[in-house]
Amino acid sequence: MKTLEYLINFEGKICLIAHSNPDPDCIGSMLALYNYLNKFNKDVIMISKDEPIGTIKYLKGFDKIIRIGNLPETDLYVLIDQSEVERSGINPEEFKDKNIIKIDHHITNKKYSEYDYIDENAPSTTSLMLELMRNYNEELIDENIAECIFVGLSADTGNFSFSNLKVAFENALYLANRGFNINRFSEKFLRNQSINRMELIRLALSTLRYEDNIGYIIIRKKFYEISGAKKYENYGIVDIPLSLSNVKVALKFEEMENGWKVNLRSKENIDVQKFAEKHNGGGHKNASAFRINEKIPESELIERIIEDLKNYLKTIHE
Repeated sequence: MKTLEYLINFEGKICLIAHSNPDPDCIGSMLALYNYLNKFNKDVIMISKDEPIGTIKYLKGFDKIIRIGNLPETDLYVLIDQSEVERSGINPEEFKDKNIIKIDHHITNKKYSEYDYIDENAPSTTSLMLELMRNYNEELIDENIAECIFVGLSADTGNFSFSNLKVAFENALYLANRGFNINRFSEKFLRNQSINRMELIRLALSTLRYEDNIGYIIIRKKFYEISGAKKYENYGIVDIPLSLSNVKVALKFEEMENGWKVNLRSKENIDVQKFAEKHNGGGHKNASAFRINEKIPESELIERIIEDLKNYLKTIHE
């Protein structure tokens, strides 16, 4: 795999970059690569504009992630789990004339170099990291790296409930056969939530609605103040309406400072990625997102998006 070989043989400082509001797959991928490159004594730093998800702070190297909103001066920049520099939350102008590669599993046409490693059919970016490492030298995949990979793999597949599950289960079995303790993952990640997150979920549940196989949930800005939850603790809340038996498409409307963020999840063969693309967003077939960069009243926004979604679903069923 020339991507990993390029990084290992690269002479200079390497900066691994998380996307804005990084999820477990992004952070798990970044930490797995960071720990692997450290075995070759590489000069590597990790940066994230937003606070990483705190429930995985036990992963090795988490405390080395630098919170920064601009590019530090390095020789190579690696975009992790993101299709383009805009997703980093850093001013795109700062990337001009920089040496950039990316490792990602999102649908995209943008390439930064011959060393980009992209597979939109992969279940997660951590799955790609595992593939790279297995093909280069699997003996260097220790328990710490395995833990980073499994966290992202589980989270980005909805705890093994989304698409591409054959590869995801094969990855999990490989890690288990190498001695990774999957039971410990459940205790550390799944059963290690804060009371503030539970309060945030309770508030969000009060907004839960569904109609015509569409379910949605709302997170208002004030919910964070009331619950005391961190921004990253809204992770996975979009999956709640999707758990309803008659819901085929779920949305999470999150109020932002200057607009709204809309996350989508779907069941069966419903492609929400194409719907997100209509709104200048993207992602995957069963999990996507987009932003509305204008302040719109909540009721007006929901009515507009739900009506648009209904029309979209009609077209794909015709």
